[in-house]
Amino acid sequence: MSTRVKIILAVVLVASTITVLTIGVQRYVERQRTSAEINRLRDELYRARVASDRCRSSLVTSEASLQTLSLTIDSLRARVDSFEALGGGRVPSGRYEEYLVLFDSYNDSVASWEARSERLQTAETSCRSVIEEHNALSDSIQSRLEGAGIETG
Repeated sequence: MSTRVKIILAVVLVASTITVLTIGVQRYVERQRTSAEINRLRDELYRARVASDRCRSSLVTSEASLQTLSLTIDSLRARVDSFEALGGGRVPSGRYEEYLVLFDSYNDSVASWEARSERLQTAETSCRSVIEEHNALSDSIQSRLEGAGIETG
C-alpha cells in the first residue's frame, strides 16, 4: 500500500472517529439537557400539586366553616322570630333587652357571613388559577416526556 493511500485511510479514519465522537457527545448532552428539563418540570409539578392540594383543603375547611355559620345564623333568626311572635309582632317590653342582644348578635353574624363568603369567593378564584397552573404543568411534562420518547404508562 502506498503512503498516499495510508494517509488517505488515516484521514478518513480520524474524520470518521471525530464524527462518531461528536455525534455521540451531542446525543449525550441532549439527553442530559432533556433529563434536567424533565426533572425541573417534575419539581415544579410537585410544588404546584402541593399548592393545589393546600388550596383545595383550605376551601373545604372554609366552606364547612361558612356552612356552620349559616346554621348559627338560621338558629339566631329563628330565635329573633320567636321573640317577635310572642307579642303578635311586637317584642314584650320585659324581654326587649334580651331581644336587642340577640338581634345585634344576628346582625353581626350576617355581616361576618357576608365577609367570609366574599373571602371564600376570592380564595376559590385564586385556587382555580393554582389548579389550572398545576394542570398546565402536568400537560407540559407529559408532552415533554412523550417528545423524549419516554413512556409514562
